[in-house]
Amino acid sequence: MSAKRSNPTLRLRVWIEEDQELYIGIGSTLLLRKIDELGSLKRAAEELGMSYRRAWGRLKKTEKRVGTKLVTKTPGQGQRFGLSDEGRTLMERFTAFYADVEQYARKRASEVMGEEVLPSHEFGLDDTE
Repeated sequence: MSAKRSNPTLRLRVWIEEDQELYIGIGSTLLLRKIDELGSLKRAAEELGMSYRRAWGRLKKTEKRVGTKLVTKTPGQGQRFGLSDEGRTLMERFTAFYADVEQYARKRASEVMGEEVLPSHEFGLDDTE
């Protein structure tokens, strides 16, 4: 008698490069999503399991690569942050792109493997995003 196996799980690492350097990836996008959700770089960093310094550095590197400010301080709110229009657009576009790639890859992997391949949900995305 064989033990019941769980379905295989798809894991992807997808990013976009420019001149062979990272332009935007899921890590930077998730940081933007958490800043947008929480209004705080410190809390976003904590939820993603990174130091404030690392989160600040990642944010500044991403802004330098894309050539625009991605977050703004909320006036009168101390250290509260929000996404700039450009930051929101970049976050939404990359998230939609990633979700499309993941959906196609899951479908194709299931066809090739002959069984359902599950999403990992490791980046907090679901099939509707």
